[in-house]
Amino acid sequence: MASTEIKSAPALITGAYQTRIASVWRKHRSLGLTILSLILGFAGWQLLSTFFFSPFLVPPPVRVIKAAIPMILSGEIFRDVMISLSRVFVGFLAGSVTAMLLGVILGRITILHDLVDPIVELLRYLSPTAMIPIAVIWFGIGEMSKYFLIFWGTFFIMLVNTTAGVLRTPIARQRAAQCLGASQLEIFAYIVVPSAVPYIITGMRVAMASAFMSIIPAEILAADSGIGYLLQNSSMLLQTDRIFVALLTISVLGFLCDRALRLIVDLTLTRFMVPN
Repeated sequence: MASTEIKSAPALITGAYQTRIASVWRKHRSLGLTILSLILGFAGWQLLSTFFFSPFLVPPPVRVIKAAIPMILSGEIFRDVMISLSRVFVGFLAGSVTAMLLGVILGRITILHDLVDPIVELLRYLSPTAMIPIAVIWFGIGEMSKYFLIFWGTFFIMLVNTTAGVLRTPIARQRAAQCLGASQLEIFAYIVVPSAVPYIITGMRVAMASAFMSIIPAEILAADSGIGYLLQNSSMLLQTDRIFVALLTISVLGFLCDRALRLIVDLTLTRFMVPN
């Protein structure tokens, strides 16, 4: 009997160790896969610049990092980043809030939705890049033109998603709430809004990507600062390494903003929408 217990002890230790590893992996799985994905991406980039393209056309990661170091030390890249981020934030916030308010109204008032929807469908196919000439004519080359273009790139994505989320609220839930004596305000707060939240969150993530894509052409054509201006200036001087620094910067900024948005949404939903 004692011999059996002694023999089983290593097995128990091994099982506990494996359970510990599995627990740590589950806890940090997302971070681990993100790091692995980035490593594979940079490895693929290195292979492309080494074997398939000229290093001048596609600079390898090490060369891009070397070009970024003096830009970081001088503070040049941080000035452009802060300017572009402030423009994106203002335009994205204005477009998202306006679109959510209008989307809720259109989703709740059917006749108004049917009347406005054809106009929305016509306008939403005009990209922010196509609206640059109008923005410059209306607002000049100042900050308002950039805000307008980001607003335009954000507004219609959020409007369509918010309206769809409100319209697709299950009618059975609304009728059940009415049978239980809920008011229209309570139905809106406890039935409509939770049903629309997934659509709104998806719309915000897509709209944020559109906001970053909108700021680049705006700054290329009508600005003297920002990441877009850095791209334009570097391309005129044929500095492909600085071009890739700007491209990598805008990609990292978009990635971090998306992760921050997801974290804020998760914390908000956990606090306010999950019952205790």
